[in-house]
Amino acid sequence: MAWWLNQSVTRRQELDAGYLWADVDGLQAVQPGELIFVHSGGCISALGLVTGAPFAARATHAVRRGRGARPRAPGWQLPVHFEELAQPIRPKEHMAALRRVLSARSAPLRASGAANPRAYLSCVGPGLEALLRRLLGGQVEQFERLAPSLGSAERADELAERALRARAGLTAASLKRLLMARRGQGAYRENVERCEQSCRLSGLLDRRHLRARHIKPWRDSNDREKLDGCNGLLLSPHFDQLFERGLISFANDGELLVARALNPAVLAAWGVALPRNVGAFLPSQCHYLAHHRLQVFEQQAAGRRTSGA
Repeated sequence: MAWWLNQSVTRRQELDAGYLWADVDGLQAVQPGELIFVHSGGCISALGLVTGAPFAARATHAVRRGRGARPRAPGWQLPVHFEELAQPIRPKEHMAALRRVLSARSAPLRASGAANPRAYLSCVGPGLEALLRRLLGGQVEQFERLAPSLGSAERADELAERALRARAGLTAASLKRLLMARRGQGAYRENVERCEQSCRLSGLLDRRHLRARHIKPWRDSNDREKLDGCNGLLLSPHFDQLFERGLISFANDGELLVARALNPAVLAAWGVALPRNVGAFLPSQCHYLAHHRLQVFEQQAAGRRTSGA
C-alpha cells in the first residue's frame, strides 16, 4: 500500500528528523515498509519509507485547535525514512491525468490542484500510484532499490523494540526514554549533543537538520549504551543513511572509511573529496566505532577501503 502526505512547510522538521506526528488515528493504519509520496509547497518533493509501527507520543510542536495552541498534545508518531527527490513534480501541471485516478472521496488534492487541507494522509489507490511512478520517471524505483538494506535493519530494530516492551520490571519512564533513544530523541539526543556539535562530514551546525544516530546500533546496545551520548553522532540526513547502512564508517583518528559498494559519485555529488579526515574521536566514542567497523560497515558487500584507497 502507498500513501499521499500533504505536509505543511511549518512541519518540515518532521521530515528532517525522520517521523510523522498526528493527533488523529489515521497513522495507526500505516504499516512498516509502505511508501509515502510527500506533497509540500505545491510539489511532490520527497518520498518516505515507513520504518516502524506507529506509537503513542505527544507532539513536539504546538497543535492549534480553535483559538488556542496545545504544545504537548497527545497523538501518534510514525517512524519514516525520507529522501528528497532530485526532480520534484508539480501536480497542478498534471491535473488532467490526475483527475482520472483521484478518488472523489477524501482526495488529497482539490480540483484546482491545490492540497486539500482536510486530507493530511490519504491512501493511494493502484491507479494513482502507477501514475505517480510514471510522472516521477524512475525516481520511486531508485528509492525502493535502497529499501531492502534499510528495511532489514529496521525490522531488527522493530523486533528489539517488541522485546523491550515485553520486558518485566521496566518502569514506564525508563521504557519511554529507551524508545525515544531508538528515534534519536529525548535524553539520548541531549546526551549526544554534549559530545558532538555538528555533522562531521557536512559541518552543519543547525541542530534542526541533524539526526542523532547510534554508532553501535540501538538494537545491539544495552540499556546504558542506548542512552550514552558517546554512542552517537550528529549527521546530516544524507550522510546519516550512509552510516546507518554501513556504507561509510570512521577510524578512531577520524579517517573516513568508504565501502566498496558505495558509488564514488555519491560522495562527490555531496561535496566530500577523498581522502577525508573529520577529526579524532573521543576515547569513549572509539569503543562504539570499533563495533560499527566490525559489525555494520561493509556487511552487505565484501571488501572495504579507506578514503584514499
